[in-house]
Amino acid sequence: MIDNQREQEAFEARLSRQIAAYHDAALLYAAVKLGLPDRLAAQASTAEQLAEALGLSAPRLRRFLHGLVTVGICEDKPDRTFTLTSSGRSLTSGSSSRLAEKVQIVVGQYWRPWSDLVSCLQSGKPSFEQVFGMDVRDWRRTHAEQGALFDSYVAKETLAQADSIVEALDVSGVKTVAEIGGGYGGLLAAILREHPHLTGILFDQPHMVEGAKLFLQACGVAEIVRCVGGDIVREIPVEADLYVLKAVLQNWDDAEVSAILTNCRKVMPPSAKLLVVERLLPERASDDTAAIMLDLHMMVITGGRVRSLAEIEVLLSQAGLALSKVSSTTAGQSILVAEGKNEP
Repeated sequence: MIDNQREQEAFEARLSRQIAAYHDAALLYAAVKLGLPDRLAAQASTAEQLAEALGLSAPRLRRFLHGLVTVGICEDKPDRTFTLTSSGRSLTSGSSSRLAEKVQIVVGQYWRPWSDLVSCLQSGKPSFEQVFGMDVRDWRRTHAEQGALFDSYVAKETLAQADSIVEALDVSGVKTVAEIGGGYGGLLAAILREHPHLTGILFDQPHMVEGAKLFLQACGVAEIVRCVGGDIVREIPVEADLYVLKAVLQNWDDAEVSAILTNCRKVMPPSAKLLVVERLLPERASDDTAAIMLDLHMMVITGGRVRSLAEIEVLLSQAGLALSKVSSTTAGQSILVAEGKNEP
């Protein structure tokens, strides 16, 4: 009985901390928006010095800085200056952690829709649309700065985590790789850096592939990538030896996924292959909690969902594609290789 009571108390304490975690997220978001990590990384400053530079109230800013001290971002020194901690450096604009970008996306784009989760359950529509008045793709296009922030973050994150995917690729007989719905082309850049003899095609919305050019240039692959703008649900006018869809299907409902896969099949040469990289839905929620949270995130933000292997295989088959190989990455994603079915 005592053990059960202690276990319950420990669970309630953990749940209480999780409920109150919005404090920390709000503090980090405000710090990044004000540029405080970069300023404190450059030099220690008093609240008065920072307030004068930012045009803020010094007393209020000091209270805010004390909040940052509690989450380990900065330290308050005996001389009344504040300095950035080593942990706080992960929020500077040049940090490889990309946490500064992530907190801006999470609080600026996801916070309100997630807080309106009930309306999503009641209406059957993504709460992002109900909060912002349009779907997430249109919103990011009309809010160009926020869209670019998201696309750049995803591309850099993909590039940094692509090793296990690239290692699993069989590029024998491949000359051209096309990343479909690839945003800024993070995975395509990783593939071409590993296999510089290949050429690439990046296909996504026109404004997105236009924004991708600087990223591809920074990766040193711009000269061997052709950027093509269009709508993956309507048509994919791209011919390649290997087609790659990474974390694309999860963003769409079944009808749209069927259209995307069919569009790929229509243009695939006989020997071409399609690579689908997705996190798969487990049989039991406790088997992969990250997949469950991603599934909920898709429900709230895009209207898509995470699917089981069997569900994806059915959609592939309906599009005239046959699953030929399945493997897993160290990041928890699965790599599905599909080829065109032989016509009777």
